[in-house]
Amino acid sequence: MSTSSNPIARKWRTILPRRGSVARPSDRLQGGLLAFFVLFALAALPVAASFGSETYVRQQVTSAQQLGERTRVIATLLVDGPAITVNSRAGVAGSGEPTDATWTLPDGTRRVGKVVADQGTVKGETLAVWVDRDGSVVEPPLSGAAVVIDAVGVGLGLWLATLALLAAGYRLTVFSLDRFRYARWQHEWFHELDRKTHS
Repeated sequence: MSTSSNPIARKWRTILPRRGSVARPSDRLQGGLLAFFVLFALAALPVAASFGSETYVRQQVTSAQQLGERTRVIATLLVDGPAITVNSRAGVAGSGEPTDATWTLPDGTRRVGKVVADQGTVKGETLAVWVDRDGSVVEPPLSGAAVVIDAVGVGLGLWLATLALLAAGYRLTVFSLDRFRYARWQHEWFHELDRKTHS
């Protein structure tokens, strides 16, 4: 592949023009901005990774705390769960609903309350639920996989947002430079046309 058809080589020659280069100052400015944006994007990568790492550590602490405060028990439904309904458009069943159930805590205490039962479940069926130290049903603790997903999502999301802002800034700059170059080219064209007319 020749360097004339290589966009990276062309940009590099714009930033560092050779002797006799026809690159305009605006071309050099555009090339310099592109180099700056690329370097900034690379520099933002470890920063985003650092935020992801901090999120991972923080979520790990939360997960460990929740695992220490919550217990998995088996609940037995006291009544039938919600009836099965089918969405006419999607053709799928809906989500579960709170249903009366009973469960026994690790200390032997029996509790009665509401648990989310799937549609179509019947009285006497069992399901695993998580309870807090008071024996109340709570959300499951944050899992190890969720910790990793959250951390990666924060780090990657922050870096992609930075890339999007840089790309938008670069495109806006190029748009402005193109308008400037076109206006200058048009001015020079009419000036040359006027000179030939009066010569």
